[in-house]
Amino acid sequence: MTETEETTVYCEHFLERLKTMPWCRQGENTLVAVQHCTPEIIDVIRGREAKVFPGGMNVKMQKSLLHSFQEKHDEGQPLPVVIVWKVEGVEVWYRRHKSEQFPYDTWTDPSAAAYERERVLIPASEMGEHYMTALNDVASRTKECPGMVPPYNEPA
Repeated sequence: MTETEETTVYCEHFLERLKTMPWCRQGENTLVAVQHCTPEIIDVIRGREAKVFPGGMNVKMQKSLLHSFQEKHDEGQPLPVVIVWKVEGVEVWYRRHKSEQFPYDTWTDPSAAAYERERVLIPASEMGEHYMTALNDVASRTKECPGMVPPYNEPA
């Protein structure tokens, strides 16, 4: 199996997993979920570029970070990530500094909101032909996010 075929399989499997996550909705077609970083999430972000905020600098995802995610999962203490499902694709947000407290501390503590965080984008084009149908279906039956959950837009 080629790397492209492998990525497609991971993404299509991940799309099925997305359908089962506990979502809240921001606007019409943006869904937000806090999840533990599982091996399937690690597989789908592996080898991708991450964007670091604040600043918006693109960096290559480090293997040591993926190893850390896997190690924490294997120890029974998986690190939290925020999954944002949008028309453009699926974003996986995480933080290296005090990562076990992310994102909850950012929702209540302005100083934690300033910590550097990273975002990996899995474009919709890689998620299979049923991507938009799945997004629209899940969004149509999902309630609005509580006011404490900030909008997950690309920061300036």
